[in-house]
Amino acid sequence: MAVVFCTSLMAQSYKKSATLNYQATPTAQKLTKIGAGTQDADATIPMHRSSMILAQSSYLEMIGQTHYSLPTNGNARNTASFDPSTGAAAAVWIMGSALSSTRGTGVNYHDVDGGWRPMPDVIDRIESVRTGWGIHGFTAQGEVIVAHNGLTNNQAGIVVNTRDKWGEGDWNQYVLKCSPYTMSHNWGGSQTYESTGLLWPTMITNGNTVHLVAVTEQWPFESGGDPCDPYPHGYVVNGKSYSTVPLYYRSSDGGKTWDIEEYNFANAGMTEYELNKVTADAYALAVRDNHVVLLYDNLGGFINYMESKDNGVTWVRKEVYTCTDFVDPVVGTLQDRLMPSTSAIYIDENHKVHVVFGTKVTFKEAGNCHTWIRSFLPAGLVYWNDSHDPINWEDLAVDISGDYTYYTSKFFSYPRYLDLPTVLGFDRFYYWNAGPEYSTNQFRDNGWVLYPRVVAQNGKVYISYQAPLEYPLSKGEFFYRGIFVTVSDDDGETWDVQKNTSWVSYHDELFMVDWSNYEGPLEDDDDMETWANTINVITTTENAFPTMSTNIKDEQILLQWHAQEKPFEDLTDPFTYYPSFVYAFIQDLWRFPGYANIDKIWQGLGVPSVKPTVSAKIYPNPATDGTIYIQIDTKDTYTITVTNIMGQVIHTVTGTQDIVTLNVSNFVPGVYIVNVRTDKATTSQKLVVK
Repeated sequence: MAVVFCTSLMAQSYKKSATLNYQATPTAQKLTKIGAGTQDADATIPMHRSSMILAQSSYLEMIGQTHYSLPTNGNARNTASFDPSTGAAAAVWIMGSALSSTRGTGVNYHDVDGGWRPMPDVIDRIESVRTGWGIHGFTAQGEVIVAHNGLTNNQAGIVVNTRDKWGEGDWNQYVLKCSPYTMSHNWGGSQTYESTGLLWPTMITNGNTVHLVAVTEQWPFESGGDPCDPYPHGYVVNGKSYSTVPLYYRSSDGGKTWDIEEYNFANAGMTEYELNKVTADAYALAVRDNHVVLLYDNLGGFINYMESKDNGVTWVRKEVYTCTDFVDPVVGTLQDRLMPSTSAIYIDENHKVHVVFGTKVTFKEAGNCHTWIRSFLPAGLVYWNDSHDPINWEDLAVDISGDYTYYTSKFFSYPRYLDLPTVLGFDRFYYWNAGPEYSTNQFRDNGWVLYPRVVAQNGKVYISYQAPLEYPLSKGEFFYRGIFVTVSDDDGETWDVQKNTSWVSYHDELFMVDWSNYEGPLEDDDDMETWANTINVITTTENAFPTMSTNIKDEQILLQWHAQEKPFEDLTDPFTYYPSFVYAFIQDLWRFPGYANIDKIWQGLGVPSVKPTVSAKIYPNPATDGTIYIQIDTKDTYTITVTNIMGQVIHTVTGTQDIVTLNVSNFVPGVYIVNVRTDKATTSQKLVVK
């Protein structure tokens, strides 16, 4: 409550004050008032510029719906993946009608030849009991789904469902619990009881091996406790009490039995502070062969991972970002910095570990155990891989003058910092005064850019995430958000959000804007009202909670997210009477970035909706006289190279014409290779000279 109250006050003072001197802010914010404007409902709407990348009906598809609008408490979870053996795909989500008792796991499948199956009914859950937070994995024997039942007082457990053939047959269900442990606390008198409870699972599969992490049951919150006590209650180990403890499980038979149970990461170096703070979706698993990693984070100041290279038998702690100065109360001047929020991890084909995490600007007052959020300072993502040293918090710091009038953001120049995307043509995201306020409910107090997922292959790194849309695309009290994919071409060393980002939820069904009268960003504050009214938003939906497949299949990825007509504005009561729709699409990696860059969307610029190709036809072939013709099908400049069977170059020519005439009278009879190459595509043909 204190964080919410403080955040609200700061947001209001920042947005309404006209006396502050905003220099070197990370978001180039404008404080000019912009009129809300009006639209003539009877006016003719000019033809909008639709996305070229989305010019295919199979781009996205609605695969499910639910009345439960909280897919995660923290990180995007492993809810979508490909079957490595067939190329089919599956996606799950928290199913439910407006009744709590109906909550469970919904699932849909993308068959290789038939596309997505019909949407299941909102009460058609997998489990026979109430569950939540379902995760799916293909196995060599079929498939496995795990979820928790959300119960307490020794009843909490992980509901496991397996079957030997994915997509069909009966499910075999059981509940996984841990050994009894003592729950205790000293608030208003000592109380103890034994528990075997497990909650909040995360899971990933590799062949028939299933890796699972869940946390022990947490003692229900009661008033009167000391919020600054790092060890107030819960799991007791060697005389020390922990709030929750993450435990690791491994199955070698597709989830039917477990050959490693209750591995405690304290044995591998996870600190006492980390053990107490890791809970409720604040972790993510990735696997490749026998290489397994568990990423874990906390808003209080760390994001690190446990790593196993022997398929989960032994583990080692690896540090990404530990903000040690935030563990204890800070004494002295204020020192803001970026703190981790939602995060993701991936292992590429070279076994390099890739990490990305959302952030928020946070500070701690001297003598106070609380951390506070500067919600009026939007912040983006930070990328890291295991070739880098651990991140120094000073590289992500924000210096603020004592009177709050001057901000210097070091993180904005950090080479692997990704700022918020903007689609209005500016050089960075603008937080307009006429736009929505930051809402702790809407953003779950996690920051601005949330739920990233990361995959990497062939030296390229792809990050998906959700981000807010600027005014006037977001008006009123709450933000609309979009789903974006950003690409790095140099293995994550540099990022250019404005040139390498796709707004993938920009689609007629989800969000569409008529840009016909928009001439681009204006710098004259006096004309901002006119500028805002040139943008006509045709379709608005809220697109949030994205996740990306845990693997790449045939150069394709699977994206999944939730969309609904109104913003996800209040998640304190996640059951709603209006549905949230689950969207998914399978797409080629080469399509990203789908637009030349996102600040040119309003100009209608983009890449073709089909993969760039070049084709060539040679005639006559075999060549029986001294002349052949090469017919080229491309609009790009090309280079023709003719080589003999020894690989020696016989002839080259560059051009743009449709037909090239080539004299082969001096060619030695035999077989030649004719290669036609553009900067986007290539093709080769065999030429026989008699």
